[in-house]
This record gives sequence, C-alpha cells and structure tokens, in this order.
Amino acid sequence: MTKLSANDIYIRHAAAEDMQHINYIASVYFLDTEGIEYSDCIVAVCENKIIGIACFKDTECPELNTIAVHPNYRGKGIGALLMRGVVSCMCKGYERIYIRTTVPIFFEKMGFVALENNIKKQLWSDCADCNRFTSCKQAVMCLKLRRQEYANNGNSQYI
Repeated sequence: MTKLSANDIYIRHAAAEDMQHINYIASVYFLDTEGIEYSDCIVAVCENKIIGIACFKDTECPELNTIAVHPNYRGKGIGALLMRGVVSCMCKGYERIYIRTTVPIFFEKMGFVALENNIKKQLWSDCADCNRFTSCKQAVMCLKLRRQEYANNGNSQYI
C-alpha cells in the first residue's frame, strides 16, 4: 500500500448501504453494534472503501459510542480525522461529550479527560444496573467542547 495523505481520505455522513461495512469494522474490535443506525455515524473513505467509522448517540448523555479504523489503516491519523469529523458535524450544541473506552490513551491525545469510575452509573443506566460494574475495564472520559478547537480548517477531508 502506498503512503496515504490527508487528501486521500474523506469523511462523510453514513448512508443506509454503509451498515454492512459499519458493522464489520465495529465487529473487528468486538464493539457492540446493537442499536447503531447509519444516521448516527460518519465514515472515513479511501479509494471508495470505508476504512473507519465513528458513531454518536444522545440517549442518556451525549456519547461517542463507537470509533474504529480498519486494522490495515491504523496509525495513519484516520481516528483523529474521524474524531474531528464527529465533533464538528454531530456534536453542535453540546458542551461535553462522553465515552466509555478500554483505550484511554487515544482519547487523552484527543483532549478527553478521565473521570471517576462511579460517574458511569450517573450517565448510563446499563452501567448502573450492571452486575460486573466493579470489575469493568472501561474508563469513562469527557471532552469539553470548544467552538474553534474542531472547526473546519478548509481541508476537503471534513464534512
């Protein structure tokens, strides 16, 4: 594979016909795909192939509930592009977004801050009702949104 540049990748809103690819990429990382709808997602596309996904939901709290990049494309900045894309197009009007993750280091690089584990019970009913809460490996993190931080900088890779 040749080296990719930011201009080789673009971010767009997902469409109904993208669901098979969204489910596949999420399943590579054993992410729960139940309840994911294409209207909640954006996708990263390279050479007409979906290579990454990000999904945002606001059910109990504003949550980035899925972000994943196909293993062949990891380490190329696609996760960061997806993060900027989801924040710039799906998180307007929010002051904060939350995430539950087993990979906090990536999200720390994106500006997320770790919160006390017990906060999960306040944010999500499935955490409050979980019989495995005390042994849960998911960190809860928060990103305080600032208007200019993820502003479109004129590059074509943003929605």
